[in-house]
Amino acid sequence: MRKQGAIWAIGVALAGLLALPTLSRSLGLPAYYLVFLYFFFFWVAQATSWNMISGYAGYFSFGQGAFYGAGVYGAAVLIDRHGVPYGLAVLGGALASVIVAYGIGLVVFRLRQIRGPVFALVTLAVAIALHSLVNNVGYLDGGQGIPLPKLEFPWGLSDVEFLYYAGLAVGLMAVGVGWWMYRSRYGWGLRAIHDDETVAEGLGVPTFAYKMTALAASGAVAGLSGGLHALQVRYVTADAVFSLRVPLMVIMMCVLGGPRHWLGPVLGAGVVHSINDRLSGPGMGRVSEIVMGLLLMVVVATLPEGIYGRVKARGALAGAVGLTVMGMAMAGGVVLLNALAIGVGASVILLVVPRRG
Repeated sequence: MRKQGAIWAIGVALAGLLALPTLSRSLGLPAYYLVFLYFFFFWVAQATSWNMISGYAGYFSFGQGAFYGAGVYGAAVLIDRHGVPYGLAVLGGALASVIVAYGIGLVVFRLRQIRGPVFALVTLAVAIALHSLVNNVGYLDGGQGIPLPKLEFPWGLSDVEFLYYAGLAVGLMAVGVGWWMYRSRYGWGLRAIHDDETVAEGLGVPTFAYKMTALAASGAVAGLSGGLHALQVRYVTADAVFSLRVPLMVIMMCVLGGPRHWLGPVLGAGVVHSINDRLSGPGMGRVSEIVMGLLLMVVVATLPEGIYGRVKARGALAGAVGLTVMGMAMAGGVVLLNALAIGVGASVILLVVPRRG
């Protein structure tokens, strides 16, 4: 019964998400609500991608910027330089990211001593090297940036509506892959590698093949999401694409939500994006950094495994409190997304506070 109820809840939520653009257009709601949800789907995909190699297998990576950047530039170069249709260009960006991931894996996974901080630094070095390559090779960018043309989307969809649906599809695909990896025998092998790679090999886990597959899957999801994001950005620059913002945000989301479970990145993306979006206005950059940093410090100090464990124990109560606070804020004249951020903050506070006794 519980499983059947979960399936019905997922079906209703999915139907609502699919109908939302039509409903938004009918009610004359601001397009920014769809943009807000698109970015949520983007962060879910990126965070789930990072979790595949870093959360499950325990190989802490700063390579998310390289995978994301390869996806963005792969799509942008194919569209701008070769006139490739944007659908194929996005897939080309994913392929470029997989190639980068395989290249990293073939080198570092052959050397047992490259793990932990050394692996993190190697992946960071790859992102820095790609940034320099893109900036200095005219065919890729040459430091000029790549402006993408205004595209025509099918079925009479506006650009915002198309990106919403495409982002939803990529986000669902990412979560589906993350769920399968967690529930399968393959996921068991990755978690064994996370706990003790030597013991995992003794148990018969093909560690090299498992790590290569996880890194390639991570690259594919990050690159697919990045390639789609190039259509949203419309003007691609190396400094923006290869900055540390994406990897740091993704790491924060996974650590906050819980990196050992497939649902952790989704929870972390929801919390961080809801709050950070409201703190990203003019002059709010430092405030956002301070608030996000404090939130991460509190969660790491009180819940080293993330909020997922507390969501299992008291998620219904936290959700009810969050919705109540959100409703009260809206009744007091607070706009929807501001009220959402306040409600999410109230839910997180309840989850973080330890239960007495």
